Amino acid sequence: MFSLFQLNINPIITYQKTAQLPIEIYVQPVTQFITNNSSLLLPEWHIVPKTAVIILLYSFIPLETSNRQVELEKQRLREEFLTLSKRIKITFQKQGTLIAIIDPQDGKPINSPASQLSFDIIAVVHQLLNFSFYQIHGCKVLNHPIQQTAIYPSLLLSDVDITITKSWL
Repeated sequence: MFSLFQLNINPIITYQKTAQLPIEIYVQPVTQFITNNSSLLLPEWHIVPKTAVIILLYSFIPLETSNRQVELEKQRLREEFLTLSKRIKITFQKQGTLIAIIDPQDGKPINSPASQLSFDIIAVVHQLLNFSFYQIHGCKVLNHPIQQTAIYPSLLLSDVDITITKSWL
């Protein structure tokens, strides 16, 4: 059986509240693109984010097609992500730090509609974790080493370093 540990990446593993499917959480430095464009991506922040928190939610079904069942599963996964990310945000805010929740549907920070650029979450996952992706009908689809396309990628950004971010998750 294939393991993520063979890739030299060690995720934090937790489980979805509604479905008890795994969630992989990776804490990485932000990409150069995010650093260079942070004022356009996060206009309300006056500092550059230091840490990307990649959250990969396992899906019951592959997500590469477009039909009612897939759209319902994506909505369920988005709600699961938003519930988890709001809990994480409360923890970070209690410590007096910033955290941005990026909406997986449109790549914009939640509660910050003024951003001029959108995050390409699949590109961030590809660059930081080296997971492959491909295009289907003009959309990028993540190809997870274990789950293939039955994965829902999402993203948080933090203004504290990796070690502190990991300790608060």
